[in-house]
Amino acid sequence: MAALVFILFTILLIAGAVIAILSFKIRKNHQHRREMTIDLYKIRSDFSVKQGICDLYQSVFGSYRKTIRKSPVLLAAEEFKKKFNLGNFVVFCSDRNMFLPVMGVGFKLRSIKPVKVDLIRQVISGNNANSLRDGSYWGLPIDVEKFKQFFTIANMPNTAKKLFIFYYNFNYSQILFVGEDSQSDLAKYCIDVDFNRAVWPLLYNICRNNSNIKKQNEKTKAMQVKLDETNTKLITLSRKLKHKIIDLHSFYEISNNMFTVFDKKRLIEIFVNSVRENLAPQQVMVLLRDSDNTNLFKPAMNNGLNQNINLTLELSRNSDIYKLLATNNKVLLLPIVGSGLPKPDNFIESALSSGFSAMEKLTITEDIYGIVLIGHNKEGKPYGETDLELFSTLTNMASLALGNIHQYKLIEKMSYTDSMTKLYNYRYFYKRLNEEIFRGKRFNRMLALVIFDIDNFKTFNDNYGHQAGDEILKNITKLVTSSVRAIDVVSRYGGEEFCVIMPDTGFANSLIFIERLRKKIENHRFKNKFVKDECNITVSIGGAICPVDAQTADRLIYCSDMALLKAKADGRNRSMMFNNSLLEDKKLNSSIQQQLKDMRIHEDL
Repeated sequence: MAALVFILFTILLIAGAVIAILSFKIRKNHQHRREMTIDLYKIRSDFSVKQGICDLYQSVFGSYRKTIRKSPVLLAAEEFKKKFNLGNFVVFCSDRNMFLPVMGVGFKLRSIKPVKVDLIRQVISGNNANSLRDGSYWGLPIDVEKFKQFFTIANMPNTAKKLFIFYYNFNYSQILFVGEDSQSDLAKYCIDVDFNRAVWPLLYNICRNNSNIKKQNEKTKAMQVKLDETNTKLITLSRKLKHKIIDLHSFYEISNNMFTVFDKKRLIEIFVNSVRENLAPQQVMVLLRDSDNTNLFKPAMNNGLNQNINLTLELSRNSDIYKLLATNNKVLLLPIVGSGLPKPDNFIESALSSGFSAMEKLTITEDIYGIVLIGHNKEGKPYGETDLELFSTLTNMASLALGNIHQYKLIEKMSYTDSMTKLYNYRYFYKRLNEEIFRGKRFNRMLALVIFDIDNFKTFNDNYGHQAGDEILKNITKLVTSSVRAIDVVSRYGGEEFCVIMPDTGFANSLIFIERLRKKIENHRFKNKFVKDECNITVSIGGAICPVDAQTADRLIYCSDMALLKAKADGRNRSMMFNNSLLEDKKLNSSIQQQLKDMRIHEDL
């Protein structure tokens, strides 16, 4: 029994020893595994930091190689923001005893003021930071309240969320980061010493040595400039080729539009639209001769983007600019003209301040009719030689069209006017009389027709000659035209007969007019170079009213002529309005019939 107990005790003792040994080994293995896990975590964390540093290096310097026009500081700021998911931030670099804002995102660096380094040291020392020796840094946790003084001095808003402030001191240089780190990505990296030693000096060198980095790209930029010049030349050649291709077609359309109109105002509109379509200037202005003062050219049309330009531009015919424009057959470039003048010119200065850059003239039979000003190109590019030639060609076409209109108007005027007295002839008189009668009926208004004849004019011609008679007719014309209204129409009816169409005139006003005209001619002393002494001339005048006396042109002429014949029959030098009693006079009726026959002969001619 005792032996059995001893055996059992021995077995238990052995089993306990084995269990104790196994437990010790298991505990040791667990501790070793934990140490390995910690080491692995440290390795991974260190690897992550190193990888982040490498990525930042590659992204920044890779951007330098790819991009030419962007500033290295701007590139670094963009990559820094993208890499660490930052919001708005500013980076300050030390310069002697000041912190200068050199890089940022979301802030205007010009509005941020420099801050003294001593102020930052005081704030950091107040937060129990380490001594500020080389390699020291200071970051989270931060008391934003203690940085309010810094925000005020630097003129920065202190409303940022999740604010992160980091200070790093290295090689007698210092850098300060102030910005939004909402996800604490940058804060996590800044804990690592290797990260700080690698990244912040890099950032400092980029900010402080921006000019040096730019110099490395000068060769590339020079080549880019040459490439741009080559592209510009290609564009110019392309535009020239394009102009030559469309020249024939576009010029055909432009000439067809210009040479088929007979109104000067409409022609100027077509010309301005052609200039805008082919040259694309920002504005076009046309100055025409002033009706009140023919020595001045004033704005008559403004077509362009800038409707508030100087509309008081005036050019005198006596100015040096006008003389230069008259003697020059090329487009004048205003900046060049202004720089070549011996003294400043008000017209050039006003035109340049209004955005105009070139000037050309419109002519009619070698006389300047108008002046055309064009502004800068809409694309902001200067006009090339081809553009200026096109502008000159368009103005020449418009000048030819203006000359055609002038000749057409002249021929039209000659067909409607008497060559000696310059009054309207019978053809125009009869046409206008029918128009005024129609207008009077439409608006229910009266119309007076006055016909007068020079008394004994045949005797005057027989005594003094026809040249003396022609002078009398010209003087009578001046007296009549100075006595009528602007709406009245004065015509030469026959050899020594004249007529006046007077719209909106009734019996009483017509009677007053004819009597006043008769006395004016009677009292006038006619001077004639073909007669030694002054002459006295009298006229007999007759008048009739439409629709009171007649409702058609022929009938109105009949009534006025009958009144005229009655005035002659009563002794001449008289004025008389038509009345129905004249219809009973047989002698007058026969005389009127003869007059109507003569009128029909004139109309056929």
